[in-house]
Amino acid sequence: MDSPEIGQALSRRRIWHGRAPVAALVAGCFVTSGVGAQEAADPAADSGPFLFAAARMLAGEPGRTDEALELFERAVDMDPEAPFLRVGLADFLIRLERLGDAAGHLAVAYRNAPRDVEVLRRYGRIQMQLSEGARDRDAVDRALEALNALRESAPNDIPGMLLLSRIHAALGERREAAAVLEELVSYHNGNRQLQHMLVGALREAGEDERARQVEADILRFDERSAAERSTEERLELAGRESRQGNHTRAIEMLEGLAAELADSIPVQGALAEEYYRRAMAVGRTPDQRAGDLAAALRHLRELPRVARRNRGAQVLEARILGASGRESEAIDILEDLRREQPDDPRILRELVGRLMETDGWERIRQIGRGMVDRADRGTQQGRESADFGLGLLVEALRQLGRTAQALAELESEVERRGESAELLLSQADLLSESGRKRRAMAILRRDALATERLLRGGEAGEPDVQAILRKAGLYLDLDEARLAARVLDRLAAAGDVRQLVGIADFWRSRGRFAESAPLIELALARIRGGAETGFDLDPEMLRAGLFFQLGEAYERTRRYDEAAEQFQAVLEIQPENSTAMNYLGYMWADNGENLEQALELVRRAVTLEPNNGAYIDSLGWALFRLGEFEEARRHLERANQLEPDDPTILEHLGDVYAALGDTRRAREAYEHALAIDDEENVETVRRKLGELSRR
Repeated sequence: MDSPEIGQALSRRRIWHGRAPVAALVAGCFVTSGVGAQEAADPAADSGPFLFAAARMLAGEPGRTDEALELFERAVDMDPEAPFLRVGLADFLIRLERLGDAAGHLAVAYRNAPRDVEVLRRYGRIQMQLSEGARDRDAVDRALEALNALRESAPNDIPGMLLLSRIHAALGERREAAAVLEELVSYHNGNRQLQHMLVGALREAGEDERARQVEADILRFDERSAAERSTEERLELAGRESRQGNHTRAIEMLEGLAAELADSIPVQGALAEEYYRRAMAVGRTPDQRAGDLAAALRHLRELPRVARRNRGAQVLEARILGASGRESEAIDILEDLRREQPDDPRILRELVGRLMETDGWERIRQIGRGMVDRADRGTQQGRESADFGLGLLVEALRQLGRTAQALAELESEVERRGESAELLLSQADLLSESGRKRRAMAILRRDALATERLLRGGEAGEPDVQAILRKAGLYLDLDEARLAARVLDRLAAAGDVRQLVGIADFWRSRGRFAESAPLIELALARIRGGAETGFDLDPEMLRAGLFFQLGEAYERTRRYDEAAEQFQAVLEIQPENSTAMNYLGYMWADNGENLEQALELVRRAVTLEPNNGAYIDSLGWALFRLGEFEEARRHLERANQLEPDDPTILEHLGDVYAALGDTRRAREAYEHALAIDDEENVETVRRKLGELSRR
């Protein structure tokens, strides 16, 4: 499946190359933003809700249970009538297995908020937990009272009604248990799991005829859905599979639909796009990719001429041709489209992307020059067009070795429009690249790039995050890591979850994992404390992505046990996450730890993505570590076929050949790895070559 947003999840451990990390950024952020600092500066620190939020953050921190409990209790003392405070404290006490204390707080919440859905559900559940331990019928009656009240106010509440049904069943009240479920199903018609539970409850109650009726209803609904589902619905189902990365399944669904509707333009178009998407997915072999691209082009060209004239279809054809190595044909299509629609940004970006692939920088320079010259800077659209064109022009001149001219273009735009963060940063970037450090530093100290201004200078007074990150990146390029950390420290101190993740990704992208880890830790702590994330992502998917990034940061800083905990946390949320399986399995194998578990993990990853060369390399490496040299060789040779220029795979292949006594082939593999000149492998490979020579 495709990986989540927030920084691309990476398929193996050898990823980033950077210099030795400097002091960890914002190591004290959590402390300085914690309770003590807030109490001194903010009257809100004396409120129950504030202490409650602080307690929730501490509750997730290892070794801070007593502090969290103290804050929860202080929050309740400040506002003893607030039900949500009592519920939060009760949840924490349940985690500590103090059920009696938790029940006392929930009883107060129940007394103060007898119609609150959350309170009713929690109170009913805690009473049942108590009754199971003490066989207390009074506790059962209290649970029934609360859950029947919940049934009156929220009969569609699935957790509460399932608990109520189970209580009736445990008391031998089978018909009442079935009645609760039947009412619940009426609110969730089409929920197959609930319907099947109802069938079971009806049979236990002796109502076999009614159970058969419900089963018949399920079958009729399914048959009718299969027979009457529209083309649009089936296309949407295929699209859903595609968005989840299941391209083969999507193609199967679309091919089935095409067999029924051979002349359907939407179906043929969707098939062309889906074959293209699968071709570009990770793990496809060169032959598979070529076959998919050919199928995509065939389906596209089987469309009627009028449909092929559609702009989207032409852009897709250009993409397919470009991916097939037919760049000139792709560029011709896009140039024709741009002549028809010169201001369409989608076409322009596609054209520029294809030109970059073919080093068509002179043509890009011409396009940028034209956009800069034609732009009406009196309108917002015109300014955006000028900015985009200027970016193309400057980058093209840089690629063509005309740095002085690129700087002159930027200076002209500054004279025309005044200083801006974007223009000044572009100037500093060019100066840094050309070795003119002093002048670049002078620009970074301009008032328009002052950190204070950037922190309040974005839209709606929000920090201009991209400008701050660019400024920090330039400081790093100029070997001023201390200044980079200072800039990012300021942003992190005031940053929300999304900004913390962005800063962490900044350090991560430069291989500085020691600096990224504390930021991810802080982001996770704020999420646990109920903070808004700013991401349009499922919360569990976001947590899984952050756990993965934190695991990677720990692994890269040799905190292996902590890394393993994070990858295991990913797999608890996403059991089929092959990326986490592979990373954890490879880490253990590389360290010679938990080798049987490592082998099992990477086997599962390969089962999910059988043509992923990195995963197959991990499998071969785990087998090598276990001494299964012949089987390891077979897998590593296949990995090398899939990824012929991967230096890590080549090094592993050399190791297995050496273990099998095949010195010639070991030397060839090592020499090939050295020829790629990957800085992470070079010293170890040279040492291994030297050892071969001494044999």
